[in-house]
Amino acid sequence: MKEFQMFFFDVDGTLLDNRSHRISPAVIEALHTLQQRGKKIVISSGRDVHTIMSMPQLAAIQWDGYICRNGSVVADQHQNELFRYFFDLETMHRLEEVSQKLASPIQYMGHTDWLNLPPTEDFRAACAFFHRDPNAIEIRPTLPDEQATMALAFDKAQSDYTEYRQIPGLTVLPTPFHYADLVAKGIDKSTGITLLCQHLNLDPRDTMAFGDGINDLEMLQAAGIGVAMGQGRDEIKAIADYVSDSVEKDGIVSALKAFGQI
Repeated sequence: MKEFQMFFFDVDGTLLDNRSHRISPAVIEALHTLQQRGKKIVISSGRDVHTIMSMPQLAAIQWDGYICRNGSVVADQHQNELFRYFFDLETMHRLEEVSQKLASPIQYMGHTDWLNLPPTEDFRAACAFFHRDPNAIEIRPTLPDEQATMALAFDKAQSDYTEYRQIPGLTVLPTPFHYADLVAKGIDKSTGITLLCQHLNLDPRDTMAFGDGINDLEMLQAAGIGVAMGQGRDEIKAIADYVSDSVEKDGIVSALKAFGQI
């Protein structure tokens, strides 16, 4: 069987299950096995490096790279940034306009995180899903020339975020959990695959990627083999090269074994 050299893993719903938000022992063992065989493992998430490293199970793993904030921040194994992309100021201004019109906050992610309006029930529901303290984030107005690499909008579960979709240059990635990721158009997790393969002198065809959500679509298409988790979105399963078991059934392990990587 073909030997793949680098493996990209989404976090929520792929590495971490959607109930306990923990990695199973079998998946941890599989990651260690890959590294023992000289393979590189990369975390690929909407989260930032600081949040990833604040989670003991994720921080305990020696990652070979980080694709964060859905591709707008990419870092090497030492967490040195290789790439950071900000929204342009016009997009920031339009985001503020829509947020104010809907009276719904945006969580911006720049050099620091902030909430531009007071919390809503949808914001609190999203925090509850991630087991986060809703009072931990700073609430303040967005400064006129302030920049962010990514943002979160909040609404009821299964919302289409129609108002935000009207903003040119913005990609809206809804989730089932009272929030949507907002990223600059043209920036996604495949951006990180390209940059890290160039940085490590590897061919993208020699990589595997694992994901379950809309924000994983381009990543699965960019990798040599794209694996969709069994409980993942239908859109992801439709474009994947392989549909594995669910995260609760250690779908990462199943796929790695199916392709002879462990």
